[in-house]
Amino acid sequence: MGSYDALDDITLSSSKTTYNLTKGNFAFEPISADNIICSINGVVQNGNFSVVGSTITFTDTSFSSSDKMDYILHVRTVT
Repeated sequence: MGSYDALDDITLSSSKTTYNLTKGNFAFEPISADNIICSINGVVQNGNFSVVGSTITFTDTSFSSSDKMDYILHVRTVT
């Protein structure tokens, strides 16, 4: 079992790779990139993003406006 925070939705764009992480419209700083789980178009992302402060940067720049972030979670603890 683990506890997690569901972060606010991110609207992906073909013109950017960096997005702000927020929870309840407030900046959110995760423990690390390793504590973030996100899914885009039904595919869980792994190893293609970094996190600094409350900013997530994707190394894949091929997003389009039709791509959808299904969810973005911050895992706090795992037992």
